[in-house]
Amino acid sequence: MGCWGIKSYENDDAHEALDRAFERVHGDAYDELMDDRSPLSLEDVQKKLANEQTLAAALDLFEDEAGSNRDLWDDLDRLGYAGIVVRHVELGVPAAAGVVASAIAFLEAEEVEWEGEATHRKLRRDKELTMLRAAPGT
Repeated sequence: MGCWGIKSYENDDAHEALDRAFERVHGDAYDELMDDRSPLSLEDVQKKLANEQTLAAALDLFEDEAGSNRDLWDDLDRLGYAGIVVRHVELGVPAAAGVVASAIAFLEAEEVEWEGEATHRKLRRDKELTMLRAAPGT
């Protein structure tokens, strides 16, 4: 399925776009922080580097892969988009109202089957929706 956790950004599409965006925006600094010799976790690196540019780059890279016609996106595509927005908002990055509104709509319409994790995912999705609705500018 491409998902390994219950958070919206814990899927292949969102992870790939986030990784490539941090690399695009921060280049060598990101690579150094992600090096195995660095004591920082992925969580720490993203907290340190996430900003409006990484959000824009991640969404741009994501749409390059998924296509710009959102009507053709499947459930995992919509989850990936929402995951990118959720991750940035979770890290305190401001997001445009339209971007947040799209993420909310995608999460509200989510139909992904979460084998063995349905209850945990529902609780996490509710937490993500609450966070997005409270985001500045929404």
